[in-house]
Amino acid sequence: MIRVSLLLAFSTISLLVSGCESARPLPPAQPTPEGLLTVMGSTSALNLNAPPSDWVIVGGDNNTVPVLSNVTMGGIHALELRSGQNPVIAVRKVDAMMLATPYLSWSWHLSNHGAGIHPVRLVIGFEGGLREGDETGSRGADLPEHDRALTLVWGDSALRRGALSLPPIERPFEAPVYTVRGGRENTRTWWSEAVDLSSLYAQAWPQDNHRRVRIKFIGLAAAHSPSVVRGRIAQIVLTH
Repeated sequence: MIRVSLLLAFSTISLLVSGCESARPLPPAQPTPEGLLTVMGSTSALNLNAPPSDWVIVGGDNNTVPVLSNVTMGGIHALELRSGQNPVIAVRKVDAMMLATPYLSWSWHLSNHGAGIHPVRLVIGFEGGLREGDETGSRGADLPEHDRALTLVWGDSALRRGALSLPPIERPFEAPVYTVRGGRENTRTWWSEAVDLSSLYAQAWPQDNHRRVRIKFIGLAAAHSPSVVRGRIAQIVLTH
């Protein structure tokens, strides 16, 4: 099966892999029997010099300023992602049945970004829902295998909250964009969010076999931006 490229929504440039994997790679993270998977907690920092092998980090600018760093803001430990000339994405490999653990929650604190969608966003990859004969596309880069992807974003207007934008028909392999929150007046403070991935998936791909869909990665990304814009994301949790 050929996979969809999430990064087509950001850029067509080639990306480089950063970090290294251990000799014995970790398996994808799975939910507990109670249906809980903490993708990224709020009490411990991620070792960015030697990230765990179940994390994939690709892209970023070739300079001395790190695009990804551990920060503490308002007493909350988070990953801070800095946008720049090149896209960057950092995701954790997971393996969870979408209908069994459909709810994704997290907290984010974003800087003022000006017009348009904030470059820092969450990304989710799915696999297994395609039916025979469905069109597929190349997944590209070094992301975990997937055939669908969804982007959760912050819009420039609070009025865009709850809007799901599908890619143009001539670009079917780009990721749909769901606006979770918006408004430059709402930046620079922590917000807690929760979405039903199964509902968003059904809206984006109503013809797929939803009972077979598995969530394959969850993480954060920054699209290209002409100026540096920062976003902090913490407490990413998948639940039943």
